[in-house]
Amino acid sequence: MQSGIQLACAMWAMTALSLALVALRLYTRIRIVKFIGAEDYMYACTGIFFLCFTVSIQVAVHYGLGRNFWQLNLDDTSDAIFWTYVANSFAIVGNAMAKLSMGLFLLRVVQSKFHQIALWAAVTITIATSVALTIMLWNQTTPVKASWDVLRTPGTWNIQIQPMSVGLGVWSSICDFFFAIFPWLFIQSLRMSRREKFMLAGGMSILVQCWSLRHYENRSSFTPKCL
Repeated sequence: MQSGIQLACAMWAMTALSLALVALRLYTRIRIVKFIGAEDYMYACTGIFFLCFTVSIQVAVHYGLGRNFWQLNLDDTSDAIFWTYVANSFAIVGNAMAKLSMGLFLLRVVQSKFHQIALWAAVTITIATSVALTIMLWNQTTPVKASWDVLRTPGTWNIQIQPMSVGLGVWSSICDFFFAIFPWLFIQSLRMSRREKFMLAGGMSILVQCWSLRHYENRSSFTPKCL
């Protein structure tokens, strides 16, 4: 089986699982808890972005992603690269939205001003870097089309996005660990037994890690530096 088809199949499987989890969460929040907050809307949006990411990958595979580009005609080569740009845009922005969703969730339970500042700083840096990387992705060359239609559109490469891409990947991983560890920082202030605190903090850490990584855990293997 071609690597492009394998990639598309894997992405659709992950998308189905992710959307099922989104639906279950929304059902729980709306029908059982009877409260839905901003983080829940953002959580649902990350599911939509993940779906758009997978659809873009499928279109890129249709045009030749996963095959030897030198064996494709120029139109298919250009279209395949273009749709990987589109897919990466959804991945980058969606990853930032997932972090924002998690940050909003934690902001509901923390009381310390320092903790609130730390959460906002982590989310703000992630969002700002993601937006900057997305803009850089689409403005690497002059003219813009030269970045995905290399053979037919002469242009000048103005921006090297690899350092920013790697930096965002590293920062995103740091945020994942930060969000996983964060519940242990404020759980001590709650009035409950030590056993209950450990159980609650451990459960929240697992929840946070799944929340942060669920949609875009493949970002390290499919980032703009790979195009």
